[in-house]
Amino acid sequence: MGAAGKMRPSPWIHKEHFEDEVMNILEKFAAVEIKVDARISEQDKQFCERQQAAYTAALCGFQELTFFWEDMLSAQKALLGEPDSPPRTYNQYLVPEGDDGPKITIQRLRVQIDTLHRRFIQKLAGYFQSAYNVKVDEKKIVSELLLPRPPKSKKQDLKEYLLWVSSVQLHYEDIVVHILSCFDGRTPSEQSLQELCRRCNEAVWCNYTHKAKFERKYAIISFLNSFCSFRNDKEYWTFTNSMKAILPCAAHFETGALNEYPAFFPSPPFDGTYGCNQLDFPGCEKLVQLRLFKNGRVDIRFSSEDYADQFINAYLGRGYQKSAGEVMA
Repeated sequence: MGAAGKMRPSPWIHKEHFEDEVMNILEKFAAVEIKVDARISEQDKQFCERQQAAYTAALCGFQELTFFWEDMLSAQKALLGEPDSPPRTYNQYLVPEGDDGPKITIQRLRVQIDTLHRRFIQKLAGYFQSAYNVKVDEKKIVSELLLPRPPKSKKQDLKEYLLWVSSVQLHYEDIVVHILSCFDGRTPSEQSLQELCRRCNEAVWCNYTHKAKFERKYAIISFLNSFCSFRNDKEYWTFTNSMKAILPCAAHFETGALNEYPAFFPSPPFDGTYGCNQLDFPGCEKLVQLRLFKNGRVDIRFSSEDYADQFINAYLGRGYQKSAGEVMA
């Protein structure tokens, strides 16, 4: 359970619990074993390191700006803050009334630092989501690495929180460890393939009857009824969302790599239109042809019946049973 879940009965920070919560966060940082290099690609690591460098530079800049601003306020207060003067009159040279420039305050600078931490987490989570087409629970990661930000109405709680968060520095390794924890021990590539197969599986099985929407005959797998459409007025073919979930798996079956597509094979997001109903794949070892029919059926022809069975077992799943009319491999 993250820091957010431990703070009871109130979800906001209370003075008597604040130091304990800070120690919990610091202990989490210390306890993380950095084992991410072997589980992410070199490209992933380079992206994370660039983001780390940019985040750290911005963080140091805001922290220094906060120190400089505190020094400027102290100097002005010493010069202008007379005991009987109205509150904050010593700000008159720093933030003149009616001035159109930036209204700098210590609290605003610390809010910016808090936002900076959250943006760093968001950037890394967004990268893995986009690069691998997987789901990452960004809110959970934030709750594990940062305390919840109190509302403006809780002024003292907010002040204590912002003072704490302005001294925090995140490391990409900690964030990546939490991202990987969303994948139940799988690497990003393994999780991507897992979700790819799940979407494909959902597309080819009926939720109500639990029957397959496909069948195999010889080396052909036929996806029935709702996998393509034909525009009579335009005379072109398109794939439905159900088929769009299958095509990445077919490409992966041929290439063995994510986001790699054979020559002449449709490419994401599979929104293209086709003037003929047959796509051939010369040079492929496993895939031979895609064929579309006006009734919504799509056939994938494989180079052998064994490859067709392998595709069913690897991507379509659910213990598919061949009907009596189908030819056994």
